[in-house]
Amino acid sequence: MTVVKKVDLAVYRENLKHIMQTMAPARVMAVIKADAYGHGLVEVATAAVEAGIDMLGVLDIETGLALRKAGVRSPSFAWLHSPQSNFNSAVKAEIELSVSSLAELKAVASALGTAKVHLKIDTGLSRNGCRVENWSELVKAAIELQRQGEISVVAIWSHLAGASKEHDLEAIALFENAYQVALTHGFSGYRHIAASPTSFSLPESRFEMVRIGVSAFGTSPVSQIPAEEFGLQSPMAVETEVTAEGIIAVGFLHGFFSQLSNKTEVVIDGVGYRVLEVGPLASRIETGDYAIGSTVEVFGGNAISAEILCELVNTVTDELFTGLKADSVTYAN
Repeated sequence: MTVVKKVDLAVYRENLKHIMQTMAPARVMAVIKADAYGHGLVEVATAAVEAGIDMLGVLDIETGLALRKAGVRSPSFAWLHSPQSNFNSAVKAEIELSVSSLAELKAVASALGTAKVHLKIDTGLSRNGCRVENWSELVKAAIELQRQGEISVVAIWSHLAGASKEHDLEAIALFENAYQVALTHGFSGYRHIAASPTSFSLPESRFEMVRIGVSAFGTSPVSQIPAEEFGLQSPMAVETEVTAEGIIAVGFLHGFFSQLSNKTEVVIDGVGYRVLEVGPLASRIETGDYAIGSTVEVFGGNAISAEILCELVNTVTDELFTGLKADSVTYAN
C-alpha cells in the first residue's frame, strides 16, 4: 500500500453546492490551482462542473490548456502570466485572461480571436494589479479595443490582502471607485474581489462573483472557526501501512511534517496510536495490538482532520495538500 491519497469527489461537490447556496446571488469561481490543491486537477475540475460551478480559476494558461485537452469545457479564468505566455492558445481555447497593464492589454488584444478580459485594479496588495493612477487609461484603452471587436471586457477584479477587516473595507471602497471609473468609460461587466475568507466573513465583498479555493476542500475560511461550522468537509484522507512493529510507511519526505512528532495520532483498526517520531520515509508509533500490513489512517476518515493536523504545527492546509507525495491516488464518486 505505502502512501495512498483517497479523494471523495462527492464531498467536494457537496461543499461546492453548499458554498453556491451560501454565496447566492453571487456566482462562484472554483479555484483549482496547484493540481486542485493536490487533489487531482482533471478529476476535481470535472466534479466542479458536475456540481454546477459557474467558472474555474486555473491560475495560468498552461493549466487551462491541460483541462481543455482533457475535455473540460467549462468557462476558465487564468490570471498569472509571463512573457512566455501563449495568448493565442488561450484565446483559441476560450480561456479568459487577466489584464493589468497597457502592454499586457496590447499582447492579449493581438491574439487571434476575441479574448475575454478581466481588468485587474491594485487595491493595496500589489499583486499584479494596475495602479490607481493608471486605471482610467487602461480601462479606456480596453473599452476602445472592445468597440473595435478585438477583445471583450467581461469583468474587473482584484485581490484583498486580508490583513484586517478595516483594510479589506478600505480596499473594497477603492475597488468600488475603480468600478465607477470603469462605468464612465462604458464598462458593463461584472466584478470579483473576494476569495474564501472575505466571501464568508464580509458579505459586502461578494459583488457578482466570488473565488473559492482551498475552503471547498474542507478548510475553514475564517480563523478560529472549524470548517464544519461552515458546513464544509474534507474530501481527502491519507492512509499507509504498518511495515514493522511500531513502524508505519510515511515520513516527512512524503509531506508528513517532521514537527508532528509526539503531537498527533494515527488510527489502526479504530484505535489511536501516538506518533513518536517522524523520519524521512517512515515514522515510529506506539506499539499495540495491530499486525504488519495493517492499514493506517494518517489523517481524514477516522483519524485527525487535515485542518487540526496543520494547526498542530502552525501551518495551513494548502501546504499539507500540495506537498503530499503519495504512491497512488484513489477516487470515490
